[in-house]
Amino acid sequence: MSLTEAQYGMLFQIATQLINVERTQGKSIDFDNLMSYIDRAITFCGFTCDEDTKNKLFVELEYQFAIRHTSSECIFDDYDLKQWYDNKNIKDAFFWNRYRRYLSEKTSIDPVSINKLDEETLPNIMNCLGDPNEIFEGKRLRRGLIIGDVQSGKTATYSGLICKAADAGYKVVILLAGITESLRGQTQERIDDGIVGFTYRKVDKIVRSGRVGVGLDNKPRRATSFTTCIKDFVGDCDKIATTLNEHNSLVLFVVKKNVSVLNKMYKWLSDNNLDPVLQCVNQPMLLIDDEADNASVNTKRDETDPTKTNKIIRQICNLFKNANYVGFTATPFANVFIDPDSVDSMKHADLFPEHFIYVLPTPSNYIGAKQLFFEGEKCFSQLRYIVDIEEPDYDSDEYKDSSKNDIDTLNSGLFYSRHRKEWDGILPKSLREAVISFFIANIIRDLRGQQSTPRSMLVNMSRFIKVQNIIREHIQSIYDSVRNTIEHDFSGKIKEDSKLPLFQEIKSVFERHYSNVSDIAFSRICDKQNILKAIDKIKVIVVNGGKSSAKLDYKTNKSLRVIAVGGLALSRGLTLEGLITSYFYRNTSTFDVLMQMGRWFGYRTGYEDIFQVWTSRLSADWYKEIESATIELKEDIKQMFEQHLTPKDFGIRVRDYCDELSITSANKMRSAFELYEMQSYYGNICDTPYISTNVTQNAHNKEQVIALTKYLFDNNFDFRFADRPKHEGESVLSDNPSSRYFANVPKNVIIDFLSRIKCSMVNMRFNTDNILDFMQDCKTTGIDNWDVVFEGGDGTVYYDIPGLEKIRCANRAIEEHGNVIQISSRRRMLGLREGKFALRKEQIKLAEDLCRVAWKEEDPDATDESLKNRNVPLKAYFQYLPKRNPVLIIFLLQPNPPVPNKEEKPKLKAFREELGEERIVAFAIGFPGVKEAESAKKYKANKIYMQLHMQDEPEEIDDEEQVI
Repeated sequence: MSLTEAQYGMLFQIATQLINVERTQGKSIDFDNLMSYIDRAITFCGFTCDEDTKNKLFVELEYQFAIRHTSSECIFDDYDLKQWYDNKNIKDAFFWNRYRRYLSEKTSIDPVSINKLDEETLPNIMNCLGDPNEIFEGKRLRRGLIIGDVQSGKTATYSGLICKAADAGYKVVILLAGITESLRGQTQERIDDGIVGFTYRKVDKIVRSGRVGVGLDNKPRRATSFTTCIKDFVGDCDKIATTLNEHNSLVLFVVKKNVSVLNKMYKWLSDNNLDPVLQCVNQPMLLIDDEADNASVNTKRDETDPTKTNKIIRQICNLFKNANYVGFTATPFANVFIDPDSVDSMKHADLFPEHFIYVLPTPSNYIGAKQLFFEGEKCFSQLRYIVDIEEPDYDSDEYKDSSKNDIDTLNSGLFYSRHRKEWDGILPKSLREAVISFFIANIIRDLRGQQSTPRSMLVNMSRFIKVQNIIREHIQSIYDSVRNTIEHDFSGKIKEDSKLPLFQEIKSVFERHYSNVSDIAFSRICDKQNILKAIDKIKVIVVNGGKSSAKLDYKTNKSLRVIAVGGLALSRGLTLEGLITSYFYRNTSTFDVLMQMGRWFGYRTGYEDIFQVWTSRLSADWYKEIESATIELKEDIKQMFEQHLTPKDFGIRVRDYCDELSITSANKMRSAFELYEMQSYYGNICDTPYISTNVTQNAHNKEQVIALTKYLFDNNFDFRFADRPKHEGESVLSDNPSSRYFANVPKNVIIDFLSRIKCSMVNMRFNTDNILDFMQDCKTTGIDNWDVVFEGGDGTVYYDIPGLEKIRCANRAIEEHGNVIQISSRRRMLGLREGKFALRKEQIKLAEDLCRVAWKEEDPDATDESLKNRNVPLKAYFQYLPKRNPVLIIFLLQPNPPVPNKEEKPKLKAFREELGEERIVAFAIGFPGVKEAESAKKYKANKIYMQLHMQDEPEEIDDEEQVI
């Protein structure tokens, strides 16, 4: 029996309720037995179901309930900050309870994600904010950044945050909702539905008001919005004769990031709401900046004259006694390059996220750049390359001459990415193919029983409104032609219709793009009535910032089907519901803009197998590069949390490999620096002078050293004194406390060890990811056998590792350096002797002789005596010995005691107490000079990263260990 859409929906709801009942009783759901819930639902409803229907139910239930999430990550300015927020302490969770119910009943967000939002994500973010009920002197402004994924549900997250904040005591919420009115209106609509419960909106040019969303429970309203779907804070809004204190409810403003709008709000707040004694607004305020990288970052080069939008946002924040600025973005690249030390003429800091950066968890049913653009991932097969647009050679004389002297030919010719606003030529044939594939996808969804769902196709090819209208007209002509042919020429009999060119085209497109669809036969797809029902209500519209732009009204038309042509308005936050087909051909080449243009990212429940993304190979490669950079950025933040590093103490780097791509626009990068991290380690040695304040990392590294030592002894590797000339003929088992080493250890053992240890990210040169990349590169040679050194020194304690108890630890001064512990004031543990470890006398002499030859070539006038008296640098023993073994040096260090009568900084004192009698574990690694160190990884780094890392290296000094 084939069920109707209503019957199928009833069956799905009953099965869902059965699962939820058991979940609320604390029972875990065994998804291997998911079919049992389906069978119980079928019995309850009294339906007869075929296997296809049951399997479809199984897939949808598994999709909804078997969601997994990546872990969230956060770095703070203060890891000892008081955790003031707990769900259990909220006496009246009015706003959140309503919103949670709304998410469960009115959205497609799965229960697992709602629970995670409620129990983990939002409480964590709340604890990043200031306590709204705390009494303190002066003003407070906490600034943070929340990073999500494009189209991943950030709106639900910040709506939930507003609800939790309101329940906790926040009285004022300002939401900056993009730079276009269409986006602001869409955001206001969602806030009305999820928080306010009441709306004013235009329907067919008539203003209508009434309860919506959470307000349909008919409970008294506790939120007042000073903006509506039809009106921003404009006109005479700054002359409203009321104050915040007159409202017992939560007060909301949903406004554009527009200088005149923000100035009006600032004027009304300052004119009507300042406490006469405190001279500030004494109401706890939360300002949420949606798409925080857009129009909020200070783009003026002169730090004393910030961009007007940036400045007024900060002025509004600083009106309040207790304020929080929280930026939300999927493209944080511009935000991390804000200068944290910038101070404008008002002496207020820029919007750098000084206090926290929080990475939202990603659910397993999210489809992002990784799933789409990486070969082998689950959605890679749904990527379609646009190959029929031939770009001119922009550097050629021919193109330059045409663009200057014969622009009319270009404007009437084939489409190309750098077209002018006057272009009116020939569009690519692939656009028609994409439109036909969208029609077919609509038919498939209808035949799957999803007739009431919204559908959309995105076409983003030009930033010019005039060209967008030309594209719309072209697509409209395709639609009209197809519809008219189906209606008038198709007979409804496949045998007759199959002779028609359009039938053959539809069949060809289906076979090319939907051969994976097995549940719907082509004979049903090509049926005349099925086609007409699917495409009949499709509208071809333009969505942009122009006055004639169409509106996407999903409220009055829940099953809206559109082909939306646009540019900016489609690139920033505006949601196209049920997006199936995307046709994207733009020459934008910055990380943030490209990712924001990717409106096809998100959730595709019920049609994961039929959505498509059409783009150029170059853009697809760019998306891969951007996603790789984003993954690295998030991984850096994870490691920063593990090491208790802060946004301001550490700073952030962003991978920047591709010469054709920019991370963000140049004016947002004025505080960014070029950074080339060492990729080829040939002829170099680097160490770890910075140690995490998190002592558990030191303990972890100690365990790894113990395991490595046991392995080396158990496998009988040659064990010797590290200073071979000095201890020649002496038994390594003697009581001499000097350094020892294991010889000729295989590379794979070292790779395994390096992959297990944890080193502070502040050790930029000792970056284990980079070192492992280098070691595992097939082009890297000459590092198959290693010497593993355990360095001794002149401390008062010995190694406490079995087999190494006779080695005396080196002692070092330690000091606090931001959020890390620095070993010695030189920022380097190494002297000169480490280069000579494991070398024979003749190898040492050869390296020194070759170094002096190089000095002589640089300075032919230098005397032999002067060259002889110069200290040969540590690096020379690697650079000039291409056949020596690479070396891994392990240190167990005894920290020097505190200086008498000198108060130590709190973090250093706490580190000493937690470390106790344990040794500090540190490392160094050196590679022979097989080749020149010519290659490097390219990054953009913000100011903090550069200040911390790119300082001049201190002079090397000889610190030979004392041998007793």
